[in-house]
Amino acid sequence: MIKKLFSRVLFKEWLIFALLFTVCLVFAFRLNFGGEKPRGAGVFASDKSIYYVYLPATFIYGWDVNKFPPHCDTLYRGFILNYRTGKVVNKMTCGVALMWTPFFLATHAVVKSFGLPADGFSLPYQKMAVVPPVFFLILGLFFLRRFLTFYFSPPVTWFTILFILAGTNLCYFGLAEGLMSHVHSFFIFALYLYVLKRFFDGGARSLKLFALISIAVALATLVRPTNLLILSWFFLLDAKNLREVGKRFGFFFRPRILLIFLVACFLIFLPQMLYWKYVSGSFIHYSYGREGFSNWNHPAILPLWFSPFNGLFLYTPLALFFVAGSIMMVIRRRPNGWLLLLTFAAVTYISASWHMWYFGSSLGSRPFVEYYAVFAPGFAFVAEMVFRRRSILIRSLFLLVMVACSYYNLRLTYSSYWYTGSVWDWDEFRNRLEMAGIVDFSRKRYTFVNDFENISFDPAVVQSELRCRSRGRSCLLDSRYPGLELFSRNMCRITDNPPWKVSASLWISPFTPDPTGAMLVAVITDNRGQACFSDTVPVGRFPVRAGTWTEIRQSFSVPPWLRSPEYFLKLSLLNPRHRTFFVDDVRMEFQ
Repeated sequence: MIKKLFSRVLFKEWLIFALLFTVCLVFAFRLNFGGEKPRGAGVFASDKSIYYVYLPATFIYGWDVNKFPPHCDTLYRGFILNYRTGKVVNKMTCGVALMWTPFFLATHAVVKSFGLPADGFSLPYQKMAVVPPVFFLILGLFFLRRFLTFYFSPPVTWFTILFILAGTNLCYFGLAEGLMSHVHSFFIFALYLYVLKRFFDGGARSLKLFALISIAVALATLVRPTNLLILSWFFLLDAKNLREVGKRFGFFFRPRILLIFLVACFLIFLPQMLYWKYVSGSFIHYSYGREGFSNWNHPAILPLWFSPFNGLFLYTPLALFFVAGSIMMVIRRRPNGWLLLLTFAAVTYISASWHMWYFGSSLGSRPFVEYYAVFAPGFAFVAEMVFRRRSILIRSLFLLVMVACSYYNLRLTYSSYWYTGSVWDWDEFRNRLEMAGIVDFSRKRYTFVNDFENISFDPAVVQSELRCRSRGRSCLLDSRYPGLELFSRNMCRITDNPPWKVSASLWISPFTPDPTGAMLVAVITDNRGQACFSDTVPVGRFPVRAGTWTEIRQSFSVPPWLRSPEYFLKLSLLNPRHRTFFVDDVRMEFQ
């Protein structure tokens, strides 16, 4: 009788996850394709191509740069085809590609059998790229629920995983940006936690489970090197005191146990070491070049949490409940409360110390996404406390907040708005909310700020930390480029009515005492690109000195006949003499 009941429950569980997989897959295809053929780089654009290129390079092109489609690396803007050395240069590790291998090989076989373009980048491969992230997303939620059942009731576990999916940017990185590493790490984390809990609750320590734990840690690290942090959970999960932590260290460093761990790590990292040997001549290689943790001494913690530029709590307010739950677990002396808080602090410090703490123009702070599996007990603890309350009002308010967080998150997920502002550009954030259909603001005035923390793909923008006026970056213009476009937007997207007055300012610091000859230029063009109005302010008019910052200002009124939504406004800084100087803190006010 019990076995029959268990079989029914298990069947219903798999049925629910199968339905969830189907729904997520449909939404993922709509987000990535919308019924149309993707343009340009499609789903493989930018960093995503770096994770993916290992597969076509290995199984189609044999790591021969001359066999790749012409200008392939220029199109995708991720990996580099170095024709001088004949190497495919890739900074990311191959963990994601390793997990995708079965999906890629199946797709490649089907493509070849039907005589379709088997180049690894054509439409069938792009369609395939939507499936693995959704698969690992749902599988991660499955193992996360299994892990949570060790601590919480079934209703709480279901409530937790459904709102973590709907109310956080895990949804975005599983459905819209699935080729990034985060949803894959999320799956590995959830599997790791489930196996780890079984390992410690099983009485006799199973070597098979420990081998699986070792594989999970190694694969998570290969997917994203900072994921090595989860190894700490082996020593701290459910640990009651320091004596138990010491016992786990003693167990881990037993020769046979340590050998299993090292062998697993070696086998998982072997493909990566072979690639490093191919590209650098050494089995161990730091592929990120000058990129690194340059903010160790001044981590950008507040921007990481609250900035309009991908702030964690601003884009994923539900994450506040992760932290609140962890604090409540500590107060109530529940197991793992301190572990959750310490993990959150460690992830915050590591992420805020990375040279690009905002991690590109993503939806929220993406380094936290994989750790939602780790922080889930904190959220579940809050839900459990609320559900135990007899007050219908408290339960209803909590559910309403969860639904609101989910609505907010899903609207942002469906918006393809690319954030172009700076660290504290609140007007640009309001634009993002408006473009997502969340709220409609009255925009009589608008302020655009660019402090060059937001790295542009414009090749004229050379990011420099040598000299900056604010935060850690400024823009360096030199003899390689004639100028820099500061702002370009349709007049109707600036304010409710086309602006009648524009005030622009920026700070300049010449590298040498020679006059820069730079010019601040405003141009209004029609929809054909024809200039209808221009205004120029020579920078040389201002007393600019080498090694010091000088503010340059320009204000102009838009002629009445040009105040129409069909016109475009462009502001640029021209460098006709090809001098070398720094630019920082561009600010534009529109009325």
